[in-house]
Amino acid sequence: MGEPIMSIMDFTVEETNLVAIYKENTQAGTLARIAAALPFMDGDMRMIAESASRKLAALSVAEFAALSFTPADEGEV
Repeated sequence: MGEPIMSIMDFTVEETNLVAIYKENTQAGTLARIAAALPFMDGDMRMIAESASRKLAALSVAEFAALSFTPADEGEV
């Protein structure tokens, strides 16, 4: 069998929130928006963005389309 399908559970809350901010209709568009913002990030935010980007890049187009990146409300965390 193939590789297991990645789920939203593979992303941390922080990564999910970051992806929700930069999300585009396509995986490539989302990755491009995060990459464009990276020079303006530092410390923990940069590490979160880099980790989220690696996970996004590992997704197939179908997996990306199937995932819903909804930011968590402060009360949910």
